[in-house]
Amino acid sequence: MEPTSRKNVGVGGFTLERLVSTSLVVLPYFIYGAVITLGSFLIASLHRWSREIGQILYRQGWVWLALGFGINVVLSQAPGESAVQALNFVPFFVFYAAVAVALPTVARPLRVLRHWGVALLVATVPINLAAIAEFYLRAPSSLSRWGNHPGLQWLYAQTDYGHRASAVFGHPNALANYMVIVFGLGLGLCAHYLSRPGLRRQGLWLGGATALVLVGIFCSGSRSGLLIAGLQLLLFGGLLRPYRYIFWAGLGAIALMTVSALIWGIGGRTLGEAFATVSLRFSIWHIALDMIPQHFWFGSGLGTFKQLYNPADFPVVNDFLPHAHNLWLMLAVEAGVPMAVGFTAVVGWVVGHSTHALLRHPLATDSTALLAGYLTGFGGTVAFSIFDLAFYDARINILGWLMLGIIQGMGGLAARAALKST
Repeated sequence: MEPTSRKNVGVGGFTLERLVSTSLVVLPYFIYGAVITLGSFLIASLHRWSREIGQILYRQGWVWLALGFGINVVLSQAPGESAVQALNFVPFFVFYAAVAVALPTVARPLRVLRHWGVALLVATVPINLAAIAEFYLRAPSSLSRWGNHPGLQWLYAQTDYGHRASAVFGHPNALANYMVIVFGLGLGLCAHYLSRPGLRRQGLWLGGATALVLVGIFCSGSRSGLLIAGLQLLLFGGLLRPYRYIFWAGLGAIALMTVSALIWGIGGRTLGEAFATVSLRFSIWHIALDMIPQHFWFGSGLGTFKQLYNPADFPVVNDFLPHAHNLWLMLAVEAGVPMAVGFTAVVGWVVGHSTHALLRHPLATDSTALLAGYLTGFGGTVAFSIFDLAFYDARINILGWLMLGIIQGMGGLAARAALKST
């Protein structure tokens, strides 16, 4: 699984590992720096493996999806808006393929994945500490006490989302989406490190950082984020039998979150109010469902939901609705039902095929835990897409496609390792 005869791929003086690791550390804080660094990796990858990248894009169907998005832009009711929104998809197809091709070329891919995961997790520590402070300062009692403090006007002048933290992400749901990805990955890192006697001390530190991510999700006040994090805990600990202690720790964490919600509510809302407002999301989905038959085949154009829905149909919201709050409904409305089905089929095939390869060729227990963390992290952002769309934040989009590329690369690694052993 970890060939030792290969050398790390050099890119302008940096190895692949260092390029991506540096990008992941700065990603939440300095998006342009991360884009420049990852762009360097992408350009170098295209120069070195253009044929292999092209084969993945063609064989798996990404080329046809890109063509479909191009047709969607041409036929869109707002071509300019749709062309901009297509950038959230098409360039990332190439980025995904580059990661999938490059990962098997490094000398010790599992070590690289471990370093990438640690970089992502450690980078979130200051963000989650800031989220705790913001959660406190946005509480009604703190607002009355600190609201006029000149040193905090920068915080209170920002968009008011109630008793919810957004930290560096600008919106609480974006914070929650990013953190559910890192939380799933953190679970895998904890199990990986704690199962190796020489790394258990580091595993304890990573466990603390992962627990802090869970606190950050709570401070975001995102109901979807809390639900998904709870499912990640239960599924990871329940399905990976050697790590049942994570299952029991998860039950304790869920109980603690429930008690905290009873005391402080969820985002300033009591549990009753939080569940009562769930019906608003169903109302938005109903609007999207009504729009699908009007543009069944080619959609109305990416990004046009906010322009086409009638505000009179949803008078509860004072502001406009930016999207359908569900990835599949958004694609069906704006890109057409065939594109929604095709996109789901391609991504589903990648995940299913790679997971099957890993199950067919079992790895060492600690390696399985690490790879399960990546799968759990990607599953977190997929589950979040059922309830909201935060991929418009480039940081979340980059991280999601990176995870998918790693999953594809892991399947290839497992298949090659099995072939070498025969």
